[in-house]
Amino acid sequence: MRLRLLIALLALSALTVACGDDTSVFNLEVGDCFNDDPAASDVVSDVATVDCAEPHDNEIYFQFSMTDASFPGREATIEIAGNRCLDEFEAFVGKSYETSDLEIFPITPTAESWEQGDRVVYCALYALDLSKLTGTMRGANR
Repeated sequence: MRLRLLIALLALSALTVACGDDTSVFNLEVGDCFNDDPAASDVVSDVATVDCAEPHDNEIYFQFSMTDASFPGREATIEIAGNRCLDEFEAFVGKSYETSDLEIFPITPTAESWEQGDRVVYCALYALDLSKLTGTMRGANR
């Protein structure tokens, strides 16, 4: 896993968002956009989605379900998710992750949500320089 991604995963492991319509993380979809909340906690249950046409911090670009029988642990879950998110990045953005000015992070199940049947990982992206994105990054080639 690339160092840039590892740093991003550690920095964003406390993701929540503010402003917009509250959306359960269980109801996110590819193409949903949202903003960061500086008062983040370790567990996210809701995010405040915004229209992607408006300036925003993040966009969901891929989602998948993990198939492990039991929770693989926090670090393993983040590593599995990060690798899969990397694999799917170019297909959405239109440019390789290595040459992009976008960064990625996964929103993963917790041990507690896993016990309730949660297996979905959401792959999100944001601008590497932390500037606001405007419009979808689908096919943005950046």
